[in-house]
Amino acid sequence: MPASRRLLPLLLLLLAVLLVFLNTLSFPFLWDDHLLISGNGYMTSFRFIPRFFTENITAGAGQLSNIYRPLLLVTHFIDLRLWGFAPAGHHLTNVLLQMAAAAVIYGLLRRLVPAWPAALAAALFCLHPLQSFAVAYLCGRTDTLAILFIGLGLLSFRKNRRLCGLFALCAMLSKESAVMFPVFLLLYDFADGNPLPLRRHVPFWLMAGCYAAARLTFLNFQNTLNFSNQPGLLTAHPLYRITTYLPTLPKGLALWLWPVDLHHQRSWQIYPGFSAPVLAGALLLAGMVFLALVLWRNPRWRPAGAGLAWFLLATLPTSNLIVLINARFYDHWFLLPGLGLGLTAGCLIARAFEAAAWTRRTAAAGALILAVISAGATLHYNRVWRNPIALYTHILRWEPQSALVHANLAAAYARAGRPSDAIREGERAISRGDRSALVHHNLAGAYWALQQEERALEEVRLALEADPSFYVSHLLEGRIRISRREWEAAGRAFEAALRIHPYAVQGYLGLAEVRTAQGDPGSAIRILETGLKFLPGHPALQEGIIKMKGGNTHADAKRPG
Repeated sequence: MPASRRLLPLLLLLLAVLLVFLNTLSFPFLWDDHLLISGNGYMTSFRFIPRFFTENITAGAGQLSNIYRPLLLVTHFIDLRLWGFAPAGHHLTNVLLQMAAAAVIYGLLRRLVPAWPAALAAALFCLHPLQSFAVAYLCGRTDTLAILFIGLGLLSFRKNRRLCGLFALCAMLSKESAVMFPVFLLLYDFADGNPLPLRRHVPFWLMAGCYAAARLTFLNFQNTLNFSNQPGLLTAHPLYRITTYLPTLPKGLALWLWPVDLHHQRSWQIYPGFSAPVLAGALLLAGMVFLALVLWRNPRWRPAGAGLAWFLLATLPTSNLIVLINARFYDHWFLLPGLGLGLTAGCLIARAFEAAAWTRRTAAAGALILAVISAGATLHYNRVWRNPIALYTHILRWEPQSALVHANLAAAYARAGRPSDAIREGERAISRGDRSALVHHNLAGAYWALQQEERALEEVRLALEADPSFYVSHLLEGRIRISRREWEAAGRAFEAALRIHPYAVQGYLGLAEVRTAQGDPGSAIRILETGLKFLPGHPALQEGIIKMKGGNTHADAKRPG
């Protein structure tokens, strides 16, 4: 058979992925993109790359979390060197990564089943609307990276175990869920029908153990085994963790089989007893375990059994059974488990292809129709991510009581120059219980845009009462004080911001502006030079020094909006 014929299924798969996600290239930064990319001080210089590997994911933005994904930050750093702050280039990287992951998934399936069943199953996975989160949202690439490196590790295991280990490490540095790599390796190796001796797997279990130990010790940034850093029902009643986890299984499966209510910020209640959703989850778990064991006993159906086991086991890192993480349910948590469903689908299609001609045609047509329907749904769902206002408005259709989403929508309206709408949504967030520094900060910006400076300063005060380390509110206060020509107060605000986060470029620029207005240009230059020590090569700081030395300065504050 000519090479072009052998490559045709893969080429068609890659073309389909490209066409389905091409419309994301026009999308902006949104959600955490501002925190991890455009507002991340560590993205300004190569000297900060080691910090990606020793600090939490939001450290460069002056925030504390217990999320550790250094390889994700490295990819964003590279994108900034290639594309600057033009979102289209960053989105192109996401599309290319999705295509690479599709090729690897096809390779994984191709080892187990023939080419066309492998391509059809890979298409069902890679073109599913759940993938919009990973492709249309820039920081969502963390899931794509983890799946890509897990797949590369599985493919390289038999030929080069050192390379397999490198890919496994890259997967873990992309997303914490990849700590399950040795489990996936074991399932895939046995699904292949000719497993290697178990001793060949030992190094990968040791690697996962070392990673877990590191995350519990010197790479543990905030509390231990509880990302929320506060007590609650799940900490007081461990049994509630099980009863709250079980209902996630039917919902996660439903997101793959009938994705009609996808949204990024899903509320999920704590289930304290054995209610109907808990029992449904328990029955599904028991049924899938039983079916996986039955299929595992037959070598021809073993890949399907491995896929079901993969789906269940891949949910453990986000189950809150051991580690209490930052939520109880996110839709995208089921991307990695869904790869197990892809293995099962590939086996089912392959067995149908081995039957009579009409069965083969029916299976091929059915899988192709499902893939086309998924592609169409994904094209439509991608548009939810076309801008922040569209995203948060969509989520509020399903989660109207979410204080966080109202707060995010307020911030989006503020950035869009709609301060009145921003105030309305900010007040709604507060009425729903969100009195965080971020909400009050956004309200302060909106009131300032409406020239209500006293109200703006009051909201700044409330923001800093809620979180004294929220340096961006100090920066905002500095800008408001400059507009009122309150130079001393403005200087104190910028100094406070820089004490908290010395990588805040606006702090140096604002403080230099204050010193210039106070008739001390020499001090202003020294401030900008100090900023360059923390942010070497930053163009705004360099330009400020050049202007200062050239005598071209002004101290007029610009009002937002």
